[in-house]
Amino acid sequence: MTKNETATSVEEFLVWRSNLFQGLKARKETIIELLDALSSNQQAHSVVELSLNPLFRRDYNSLYRGIQEFLPTQTDPNYEQRIETLFSAVSRTIPPTSKHYNLFGIDTTPCPRRFAETLADKTFIHYPNPIKGNKPINIGHCYSVVCALPDQIDTEKVPWAVPLSGERVPSKHKGVNQGNQQLKKIWQSSLFSDKLSVLVADSDYSQKDFIGE
Repeated sequence: MTKNETATSVEEFLVWRSNLFQGLKARKETIIELLDALSSNQQAHSVVELSLNPLFRRDYNSLYRGIQEFLPTQTDPNYEQRIETLFSAVSRTIPPTSKHYNLFGIDTTPCPRRFAETLADKTFIHYPNPIKGNKPINIGHCYSVVCALPDQIDTEKVPWAVPLSGERVPSKHKGVNQGNQQLKKIWQSSLFSDKLSVLVADSDYSQKDFIGE
């Protein structure tokens, strides 16, 4: 990489970092240090071990508070603006594509919480069980996740999917309905509106509730 390319990359990174910082609600310095620790991690096997990284200058209590409090709440008067800033920062981590379209994937994933007695809006969820004869159900929440699927790189390995939106599915809603709302926000964004968008999904999304919308 030439000096000019390095300087350009550093400048782009600083802009991205600034956008991310502005989109955070609270614990901004904590989250930035946590990302630095995660990016340079070579030996931590758990989240709490990241607090031992030299780039994370706080204790493990701050680490967990940062994770719990960094997202803006819907009661925040600047909620939409903060979410848009965070979305923009995440979207800019997607490598440029050589295709004439953007590729996305969507799915609903279960999160069992059967022992969380006071957890709000728990419901029965589909959860595969490897024990023969047991019904594939559990109690907890489901989450609808939309990811960008980057191009295959020169090493013939597919890079990590980039999660763009993850929202809990209320017990009275379907995952496909939640997915429709997420996709509408993503595809209306100026970051993706200039190209055709292609979505891959499993057969659960072939129903009228999803395709019709």
